[in-house]
Amino acid sequence: MSAKSFVKTVKNARRGVNFAKKFHHKLALALLMFFGLMGGSALFVWWQERNFTGSYWDSMWTVLFTLIGQGEFANSPHTMGGRIMVFLLSIFGVALFGVVFAEVMQRLINSRIKAILGEMMGINSCKYEGHVLICGWNGRGPYLIREILSAGQEAALIARERPADLDSEIFFVQGNPSEREALIKGGIQKARSAIILGDPDFGDDDSHSILTALAVEDAAPNIYTVMELHNPENERYAHYAHVDDILYSDSLIAGITSMCTHNEGISAFIRDILSTADDGHSFATVDVEGEYSGRTIDELFAGLRERGILPIGVIAPERAGAPVSEWVSTVNPDGKLKVTLPMKAVCIVRDNWTEGKH
Repeated sequence: MSAKSFVKTVKNARRGVNFAKKFHHKLALALLMFFGLMGGSALFVWWQERNFTGSYWDSMWTVLFTLIGQGEFANSPHTMGGRIMVFLLSIFGVALFGVVFAEVMQRLINSRIKAILGEMMGINSCKYEGHVLICGWNGRGPYLIREILSAGQEAALIARERPADLDSEIFFVQGNPSEREALIKGGIQKARSAIILGDPDFGDDDSHSILTALAVEDAAPNIYTVMELHNPENERYAHYAHVDDILYSDSLIAGITSMCTHNEGISAFIRDILSTADDGHSFATVDVEGEYSGRTIDELFAGLRERGILPIGVIAPERAGAPVSEWVSTVNPDGKLKVTLPMKAVCIVRDNWTEGKH
């Protein structure tokens, strides 16, 4: 486009500003009028300028170029009707085109800004599936996030406020994790598991954690739930909420610390197997295959070692049909015991190991 044509287009657009304001935020009406004007103008040009010769769509193309001040018809129409049409298009056509373009762009931009702000403020709903839902936040949260992401899992967090150092890959929902609405926003019904952290904002008596567990069970009865407790006396209440796993963070840290004091050098080993983010080793459970049914634990462990993993124990139910959360664990079991299915082997594996990969 030449400088002269550009200036002409800008001036024509400015003439239509007042007209355009009448249709601000009325995109449907502006679209209807724009396409009506285009269609009518093309028909008029086809009649006045070409006497119905050639193609109607060629006339439509001519009208489109007229809007940007290009083409022979835009600069020198042959008839008086054509001159009037160019004048009308230069005012109303450009104005309507500007309204349509501006409204479309504004809606796209507003939609994106709304999505970004909504996620930052925690008011959107999580679209993940098979993710880990973290309920509550404390000082152990960043380490938990690191482990989850290093394992290649998606995660969502429900907390009263967005942590300042929260990884951008974590979907955040602002709210109380003991409330059903917040859990639904966090995608509880599509989540693979839920982790309930002891949130200091709600006190240290475990009551809020237990309420959260009850809400999680109500919203998603089949989800696998892990709860962090401070007081072992509250474990029975956690079982009422059908929590699958319970961890006592304070006693666990105390036990590890005590172990390190009289086992020199063991801390590095513990850090290795308790983390999946250090490109080392970690704990994993392996479903025992049917071919080992009736064979000995020694044979099972030998087969697992051939796959490059180190078995250290087994988990098995005491009664038929018991959920995994109620299975009994045995560390370093008697090698002559018979394997009875179902059973899981607890092993130390490399962090990049996946079950089924030999």
